[in-house]
Amino acid sequence: MRIAFIHPRFPFAEGTGATHSATQIVTGLADAGHDICVYCSRRPEENTEMTNLELRNLTGNSNHPHTYTRLNKEISSHLEELREFDVVHSYLARLIPSIARVGKDADIGTVITLNAYGGTCAKNDLLYHNREQCRSKSTFKWLNCIARSGFYSETNFLYETASQALSLRLIKKGENVRDYIDGFQALTPHVTNTYANFGYDREKIATIPNILDQKFDVEHESDFAEPIKLLYVGYLKQSKGADRLIEVLSQVNTQSDKEFHLTIVGDGDLRQSIEQECIDRDLTEDVDILGHVPNDDLPNVYANHDIFVYPGRWDEPFGRIFLEAMASGTPIVTTNIGSVKEIVGDGGVVTEEGINGLVDGVISVDESHELKTYSRKAKERTKEYKKESIIPQFEKLYRSVM
Repeated sequence: MRIAFIHPRFPFAEGTGATHSATQIVTGLADAGHDICVYCSRRPEENTEMTNLELRNLTGNSNHPHTYTRLNKEISSHLEELREFDVVHSYLARLIPSIARVGKDADIGTVITLNAYGGTCAKNDLLYHNREQCRSKSTFKWLNCIARSGFYSETNFLYETASQALSLRLIKKGENVRDYIDGFQALTPHVTNTYANFGYDREKIATIPNILDQKFDVEHESDFAEPIKLLYVGYLKQSKGADRLIEVLSQVNTQSDKEFHLTIVGDGDLRQSIEQECIDRDLTEDVDILGHVPNDDLPNVYANHDIFVYPGRWDEPFGRIFLEAMASGTPIVTTNIGSVKEIVGDGGVVTEEGINGLVDGVISVDESHELKTYSRKAKERTKEYKKESIIPQFEKLYRSVM
């Protein structure tokens, strides 16, 4: 098949989980013998790894300040050249307006990935007022949430509010034309159900999970001895629960007879407050804050820790971090969000939402003396997420929309 793929950045770029997930898809499809042209939403770096992928830039035809509005305009400007493909697949749900136009005007099979909630939520997280899961929609509710959430923005109120208002405009446009999208990829059954509940045609949604990046399939290196080494990887933001990490460590060390240390990998607007909390609690010797770690270096970080802790609040669609931790044999303790139970399985412990649940989970996993068993089962869980299992599911989806 001749496939055009809209990438969140460009292949092999550092960035969000979506960036790495998209790269796994396009490289897997290329390895399977398909002709893949990747439209890059950011200009590839000069040292981008050379592969059998064709790269084209989505730049130069629009200067709109809102990223997704600009990208929709860029896609529309490439309409004629997109006619050469059998399928156009966008990993960005906010591009529904322009991808629908491709499907309608160029009569090409179209696919959109629902990797988060940007197709129905301007904030992309379905957290109403940043506190509770949103279960319904209305224009008033959307605007109210955008306005009130902006006051708690970790960046800038005016910028964040304006950006979300423009995203809402795209969502409304998408609702009017999404019937021209032939198929959707949802990462988990939870994501499928969520979008169906918000009006998407369930019959068009194929549930296809993330692909494991094989570089994380490494031997586990820690010996599960004291001090027990906890690990967090991700953005330092409230929806990820990063503000809970120091309290969890403090309570675990208070309630357990063993000693625990915490490593935090990632950056974000909560970093300064987390660093200050470490000072205030006299925990600077027990916490290492590494900031950004290149993706190629992460497997070694996972493999040298005993327990991966994820304290998230929002319904994570499919955190790549779970696959990465499990592939390296690092057991998981996580709050019960999204489809995490189905992903983690017996490779860890899923707790009640909140600090107490996480503390109990960490202590119970360690005191069960089963960390090595959890480690082995975690690695076994990842077999179903390898490319050879997932790529045929994309091929089936593409054939269904052609």
